[in-house]
Amino acid sequence: MALLEMQDISISFFGSYANEHVNLSVEAGEIHALLGENGAGKTTLMNILYGIYRAESGRIFWQGQEVDFRAPQEAIRAGIGMVHQHFSLVNAKTVLDNILLGDEQVPFFLPRKKLRARVLELSERYGLKVDPDALVGDLSIGEKQRVEILKALYRDIRLLILDEPTAVLTPGETEQLFQVLKALKERGFAVILITHRMSEIMNNTDRITVLRGGKCVGTLKTAETDAAALSALMVGRELEVPSNTAFCDDSKEMLSLDHVSVFRSGRKRATIDDVTLSVHAGEILGIAGVEGNGQKELAEAIVGIRRRRVRGSIRVEDQDLTGTSVCVRAERGMAYVPDDRQHDALVPGMDIGENLLLRQYNHVPFSSGRVFHKKAIRKNAQDAVDTYNIRTVGSLGIHSPVRMLSGGNQQKIVLAREITPGARFIVASQPTRGLDISASAFVHEKLLEQKRLGKGVLLISADLEEILALSDRIAVMYNGRIAGVLSRAEATVEKIGLLMGGMTGEKEAVA
Repeated sequence: MALLEMQDISISFFGSYANEHVNLSVEAGEIHALLGENGAGKTTLMNILYGIYRAESGRIFWQGQEVDFRAPQEAIRAGIGMVHQHFSLVNAKTVLDNILLGDEQVPFFLPRKKLRARVLELSERYGLKVDPDALVGDLSIGEKQRVEILKALYRDIRLLILDEPTAVLTPGETEQLFQVLKALKERGFAVILITHRMSEIMNNTDRITVLRGGKCVGTLKTAETDAAALSALMVGRELEVPSNTAFCDDSKEMLSLDHVSVFRSGRKRATIDDVTLSVHAGEILGIAGVEGNGQKELAEAIVGIRRRRVRGSIRVEDQDLTGTSVCVRAERGMAYVPDDRQHDALVPGMDIGENLLLRQYNHVPFSSGRVFHKKAIRKNAQDAVDTYNIRTVGSLGIHSPVRMLSGGNQQKIVLAREITPGARFIVASQPTRGLDISASAFVHEKLLEQKRLGKGVLLISADLEEILALSDRIAVMYNGRIAGVLSRAEATVEKIGLLMGGMTGEKEAVA
């Protein structure tokens, strides 16, 4: 008997099915992948199981008994835990306090010593090393994820759902996570893993259920399939992998950074320390490195978000933009795809057309004086939806609130707004984070298209496969500095990995 059976599950939003007659069966002691494009209905299905949504039809059987969870608390009490893509932790509280929050079984007067000992025991048993007394706000992303998993294990769950758990993890943290999941599997736990990374699925799962367009199109044993077959099943066609073949024009610099340093308020040490780089016309320069080594600060200094405590000079083509505002740099042809689309690129409560206007709301043909021209705004939105194949919500069309769209469709809105004919230089930071194979390939092709048009692209990514596939040169950041710059011909995972760890060897490079 399966631990979990979801039978004939359907739910719709605004007249469009998110899940349509979906079946899912999960056994105890297995890691079961849920695979599909952004918007295929994976997270929606898990939210139904977890009590966040209620299905319009279908039945759920948990440990042989039919259930109908009306809230996450009911699912947790039954033994189901879920770690969402965006963590629900309180940064100002300790690890122990976060684990205990919401636990109805904890007495009013906390026996902290006893509860702390139990958390430490769970931490040791499953390899989830974290200090119970540490403030969550001081933890790395990987450590915060361990806290979320510990919260679930503390409540005696038997099924753990993980939604895009490696989207913001370093390679080392990803490896540690899968060691934990395999330990859980060996102890009889079931794990449902939502991920787009095919290598993770092929190396760590037992079975795979594939969703396409809200429907279940197959359940396969991992050992009996391969990545190509899964990709074709997921998107309904064979994917063409974009390749970087065009050469760049070394005679023309699109971006020039000369001894750029960035300082934070109240700190003497620079977060970006004496960076000198150049990006040429028709070139993609990749920035590799473990997250937190200054990549975000570098991107924000280039586009003008950080400019008050920046030293050195920043030039685009022949224009010195040092000290200028974000708006001025955008007018001069600088585009920015930030690493966190929900917080830094989009206004989730606004619709597609409004989000597409954020750069040009005060320009003709969208407005004149204080009057907005709705016809032009609607046409712009519809053109973007058609060109970028943005999937809207049922009958809402271009008026769909962005918060209701999948991550891939949200990212397409950012690309449609930023990559315009007037954009001469593009800063793309983690542009495929959380995206499926099809959406990632679309983003890659758009960046390569800009390269072929003679524009400059700065690609910041924690995904080494992406960096190696797209970049003409690769600069590696470590501790706020450029540890080395490699050509595409000489770059290997091993060489980049050494530079990422701060080991430059005899040939420490400065671009």
